[in-house]
Amino acid sequence: MLTPIVKKSSKIELVDIIQNADTDNSGCGVYLKSERGITRVMIYEKDIFRISYIENGDFDEEKNAGQGEEFLAPAEEIEFTLEEDEECIVISTDELSCRVDRETASVSFLKCIDDCGAPSVIFSEAAKDSKQLDTYDIYKNVGNIKVEEIKTADGVKKRVTAADKEYDRTLFHTKLNFVLDKDERIFGLGQAEEGVWNLRGTTQYLHQANRKIAIPFMISSKGYGLLFTTQSPAVFSDNVYGTYMYTVADCYLDYFFIAPERKSGIVAAMRRLTGKALIPPKWAFGYVQSQERYESEKEILEVAAEFKKRDIPVSALVLDWLSWEDGMWGQKSFDRSRFPHPDKMVEKLHEDDIHFMISIWPSMDEKCDNYKEMAEQGKLLNGVNICNAFDKGARELYWKQANEGLAKYGIESWWCDSSEPITPEWNHLERPLPEVMFNEYIKTAEDVMPVEKSNAYGYYHALGMYEGQKKDYPERRMLILTRNGYVGSQKLGVTLWSGDTDASWDTLKKQLVAAVQFSLSGVPYWTFDIGAFFVRNGINWYWNGDYPEANENAGYRELYTRWLQLGAFLPMFRAHGTDCRREPWAFMDDTGIFYDTIVDFIKLRYKLMPYIYSVAAKVWKDDEMFIRPLFTEFADEAVTDIANQYMFGPSIMVCPVTVPMYYDEKGEAIETDKKISVYLPSDCGWYDWWTGEKYEGGQWIEADADITKMPLFVREGSIIPVAEDKNIKALRFPGEDGSCEAFELYEDAGDGYEYLSGGYKITEIL
Repeated sequence: MLTPIVKKSSKIELVDIIQNADTDNSGCGVYLKSERGITRVMIYEKDIFRISYIENGDFDEEKNAGQGEEFLAPAEEIEFTLEEDEECIVISTDELSCRVDRETASVSFLKCIDDCGAPSVIFSEAAKDSKQLDTYDIYKNVGNIKVEEIKTADGVKKRVTAADKEYDRTLFHTKLNFVLDKDERIFGLGQAEEGVWNLRGTTQYLHQANRKIAIPFMISSKGYGLLFTTQSPAVFSDNVYGTYMYTVADCYLDYFFIAPERKSGIVAAMRRLTGKALIPPKWAFGYVQSQERYESEKEILEVAAEFKKRDIPVSALVLDWLSWEDGMWGQKSFDRSRFPHPDKMVEKLHEDDIHFMISIWPSMDEKCDNYKEMAEQGKLLNGVNICNAFDKGARELYWKQANEGLAKYGIESWWCDSSEPITPEWNHLERPLPEVMFNEYIKTAEDVMPVEKSNAYGYYHALGMYEGQKKDYPERRMLILTRNGYVGSQKLGVTLWSGDTDASWDTLKKQLVAAVQFSLSGVPYWTFDIGAFFVRNGINWYWNGDYPEANENAGYRELYTRWLQLGAFLPMFRAHGTDCRREPWAFMDDTGIFYDTIVDFIKLRYKLMPYIYSVAAKVWKDDEMFIRPLFTEFADEAVTDIANQYMFGPSIMVCPVTVPMYYDEKGEAIETDKKISVYLPSDCGWYDWWTGEKYEGGQWIEADADITKMPLFVREGSIIPVAEDKNIKALRFPGEDGSCEAFELYEDAGDGYEYLSGGYKITEIL
């Protein structure tokens, strides 16, 4: 690392220029210094810059664990120019210019828009006090640790109530103040519950929770992204106090600025920094059947047989909690009284082309052997019964336990539940305010783990499982379903889901926004519990479903069917929940309409498998998106504020139904026109998937939406490969001149990692 030259000056001065990467991958860029601190401007690509600020010390990446160690190294050499005058210093590539004000050290970025002659400002830090650091002392528990046990929806957990503490280290609260245009919209920051699309005028608390996935990455409607390297809790706020990103615990202020040519390239650039998304095994794109919970080997095989009897395709069955012996929460093994032959069970499922997933937990009961082994080796978080996933040795031990107790019997995919192991908000009967949840999370995290890494626990938890399985079972392509992840999770074979939601039409609407919003996180694989986890209403605030009669209520059967239709057009298609059975036949009634529709959409998913798997290949190979917000795909300004429609891959526009049309919450019949309003972007013409009718773009239409269908439209000029009778057929949707854009049909072994070294075939369909 090149050490900045110290100069005493009230104005910022250029003190170092790096033009070639050296042995420690310093990359290209400049160091600037004033009396207040050091600003580092690094160039990662022509359209990606990294801005770092510290008041004293240096940017030691090893010492600053939790702040950038998982980011890829910058390019070894990038041509850039450097210009100076009395007012500013400007660092420019062919694509982007970074302007640093000499007086204030505030940074702005300039870019040519629409082939303009001169670049214009697309982002600005605040003109004054743009970067702020506030000293923050960290204390650790060292003795007399008192804990209490709490029964939660995620099992019995321990909470630290008191302990002796001593000074550990000093970090900083950081704050970046910046400016947004009046009409600028902000999207991203992971998955939230509130169903807000444009985050302007809001405060977003970025901490992990059961129904919340915090990702410190935001995208602007002006065509840039901001990626903060922090792994600590953070706050984005846009209100009367200004617009800022605040982080709780970091070594310095640090963010990437990303501004590619097209909006659709922002997420791709983010993945180039944080890692490519792996392709899940092909079976993972089929229908996944889960519920709380299957209790025995016998029950699982009976369910598989019923799918076969009814000729309903299914790709995986999932075993939720309590595979272990009663009272041994978190033990990674089978209760042999209920699962006497797990290897034969998995083998029998495979004979019917059904795969098997099992849930595992980082929290462990003190009576179980897994806990005792972790405790003896000092691999638990401080004072609690949770694996210390931040520690490499703990991750290796955790995998060893999973391998010895589960993987060796053929378990090939993992449901890493409760991967945000502290959820203090679920200890309340009434829902706490957002700011209370945030502060309780920080307090609880500080007691048991490095707070500067606390938002990334789910990432490290998955990392251990990924590394272990890839080493011991390289023929098994990794699939991890997890409730929480972080920046970079996509390179670990992770699919995230939205947590333990409750059943209502309002929740379904918000889950649709969450799906589209989360697509901008850089992690392309996301799903939810079809029908919501909680259906009935309980004592706790989160057990808040609208249907006390569950699937006996026709209103819930309608809601479930609409939820499943949307689920059929997510990267993972998975049913799960409590309060009632979730197999398709659980929704049979006298009319048969809901059951028939559920089965039809499961079969439609398999019909679209050649298209879906080819999209997954582009997500890996070309860093494309699976779920695509309309504003990233079309120039039509009218789509910017639309979050209840999205593109599923490049060709299919999904328009989910999120209102009841047949029954109210009490299950009583209602009368509606069975239509929803759909906007067709003006960039192209559109075909109705169901009727083949063609529409001109740039208009709102009333689309048919009876229970047997969800409005789907295909972009003109598309070719969609579908599976029919074990063959692949190309459906053509020609443009105005009668032509279609070629489609790249992707095929590989469907499992293993040979595709990473060229073991795949691409056939161009014209």
